[in-house]
Amino acid sequence: MFRVTSLTAMSDRQMDRLIKRIALILVFGAIAFAGFYVFDRFRIPAAPMVDRGLATLEQAVRDDPSDIAARGQLADLYVAKARYPEAIAQYDAILETGKQDELAHFGRAQALKASGDLDGAVVDFEAVVAIAKDGEMANVDPMLNAAYYGLGAIALEQGRPDDAVTHLLAAVAIKRADADALNLLGAAYVQAGEPAKAIEPLKLAISFVPLGWTEPYTTLAQAYAATGDAARAEWANAMADLSNGNTEQAKTRLLAITGGETALDAAIGLGLVYETAGDGPAAAEWYTKALAIDPGNASARLGLGRVSEPAASAAPLPSLPEPGQVEGGQG
Repeated sequence: MFRVTSLTAMSDRQMDRLIKRIALILVFGAIAFAGFYVFDRFRIPAAPMVDRGLATLEQAVRDDPSDIAARGQLADLYVAKARYPEAIAQYDAILETGKQDELAHFGRAQALKASGDLDGAVVDFEAVVAIAKDGEMANVDPMLNAAYYGLGAIALEQGRPDDAVTHLLAAVAIKRADADALNLLGAAYVQAGEPAKAIEPLKLAISFVPLGWTEPYTTLAQAYAATGDAARAEWANAMADLSNGNTEQAKTRLLAITGGETALDAAIGLGLVYETAGDGPAAAEWYTKALAIDPGNASARLGLGRVSEPAASAAPLPSLPEPGQVEGGQG
């Protein structure tokens, strides 16, 4: 049997040997732990997960060239890594099989567009539209929406604003909250010489993304200027300044238009200015001024709720208007 000797029964010599053994064990243990730590922390980094996934899919396609799913995933990954010729080759191989045509056309359109072949991309986006437009779910088909958007974006880039309007209206009909399509639709109307029609889609785009996106404000300023509405053009330019980070310039411009027909928009804009700067009380003051002008304005209500929760709960604001009711300002 294993026997345990009491420390009190050990001689000085035995005790000395035991202490030395324990010391050696501790030393070697510390060295071993340090070595493990160094190995664990400083081992050669593994390949990024995306690269490993790419290698796996490439091998899967080599092993089974008829694996359409693997080819499609590989092609999509090539697009994500900006390896467009290789992506196009994979989409070509899929289309040759006559399977997954819609997905392959859409993927190849994206690759062609990204590589600069706009005419080739148009052919593939149009193929997607031809396949999907009569489907049972066409009115909610996200790929059909994206294909129309792609056609609209290319038409606008190629200087065909009327065609862009047609495609972008189709995209928005499928996804009414598509801020990107609404923004391009406004730009297309401006380029087509119909600035008055640009205002509504641009305001809708802004309502979905009110800050950090300069382009719709800049285009909206052009539309307002072209229709002779200098005050609202100034408001849009001020909001473009705010989106660009020029907070003080935006504040100065907005303060100058707090009277008259731009009072509501300017008040909401100043609320955003102070909210962005972290000044909650000042932001709450401007949102409250906006609500005095339009008690049902959703943008002002939401803004006040963000910066002044206790005040908002203590004095509930009027209820939101019924769906479909047109509100003033940014709401």
